[in-house]
Amino acid sequence: MKVNFKTMTMGELKKYVLEHRHDQTAFQELMDRIDAQPQKQVYGEVDAEQFSALLQQHRRQKG
Repeated sequence: MKVNFKTMTMGELKKYVLEHRHDQTAFQELMDRIDAQPQKQVYGEVDAEQFSALLQQHRRQKG
């Protein structure tokens, strides 16, 4: 019986991959889905001095 990965939810696919670790097709489908998800945070270049100042400001506000 052939498994249809396209109809599986992300959770079902993750579970399937964990249970069938040698199934390269399932693993590739999982990696494709992960790559297709939008990134939650995008980081650009960071100026070290600016980062240090922001970190100190954050610490003062928190504590």
